[in-house]
Amino acid sequence: MAKKILIIVESPTKVKTLKKFLGDNYIIDSSVGHIRDLPKKGFGIDLESFTPVYEPLPEKKDVIANLKKNAKN
Repeated sequence: MAKKILIIVESPTKVKTLKKFLGDNYIIDSSVGHIRDLPKKGFGIDLESFTPVYEPLPEKKDVIANLKKNAKN
């Protein structure tokens, strides 16, 4: 079985459009908006490296699980 390429876009409408142009070698899925954000508490950055620290949004738990499942396949 050939490996498929996963493309994640933000909008479900874009999924439909891209599926029209791309072949069966692609899995196109939507995050339906942002799936992570800076934490509500704290600075939201690692103070030693100044890199952002993101947290998954709780309401996107199912979306994240679905994207992970598609990434494994």
